[in-house]
Parts: sequence; structure tokens; C-alpha cells
Amino acid sequence: MGAGHRHGGAHGHAAGRAEDRSRLHLVLLVTGVVVVVEVFGAWVSGSLALLADAGHMVTDAAAVALALSAS
Repeated sequence: MGAGHRHGGAHGHAAGRAEDRSRLHLVLLVTGVVVVVEVFGAWVSGSLALLADAGHMVTDAAAVALALSAS
């Protein structure tokens, strides 16, 4: 009953860290794109809810950036 991965084989933790950093970069990019789209949508529609959610997404992006700096 594994967690979808094997524990055998020749792999190092450095390779895993590089993969994790790569994924964090992707998450940061996607989050940034969502922020831009939400700010644009808020501006076009005058939606304060979209603007507030964009602000929330900025804090999410900051958390991912912090995780990147720590890894």
C-alpha cells in the first residue's frame, strides 16, 4: 500500500529538491497569471469581490515565493 512512489532505486534528495523548486516556480507563475486576470476582470466589471480575491491571491503568491526562498 504505497503512496504512488517507490523507495528503491538510485535517486538523491537533491533531484527531488530541484523538482520541488520547479513545481513551485510553476505554481508561482500560474498564481501570478490568475492575479493579473482577476485584477483586469475587476477593473473591467467594477467588481470589488474580484479585486479582493486578487489581493488574496497576491498573499498566496507571497507564500509560494517564501517557500521558494527557503528551498
